[in-house]
Amino acid sequence: MQMICHFEVSDFTKWKTAFDADHEARRDAGLGVLQIWRDADSTSHAFVLLSVNDRDRAQAWIKRSDALKGDDGGTVSDESYYFIETA
Repeated sequence: MQMICHFEVSDFTKWKTAFDADHEARRDAGLGVLQIWRDADSTSHAFVLLSVNDRDRAQAWIKRSDALKGDDGGTVSDESYYFIETA
């Protein structure tokens, strides 16, 4: 299973630095980063594809400060998460 995340950010570089610093919490939640993208036409959208080993732990990671809200330097204004499977 994977999870795709969308973050609306005010500063992609600051957000990415905060996201990268959260690697231990993601690892402890059984999440692995597969890909990170940013909108080609805007610096205010970040997308992340994560591998999910344990959905309950992944959901706990999301709830932990909304995954980054407390740690992102105030760059995230909105986020969404979707658990996805290959069809």
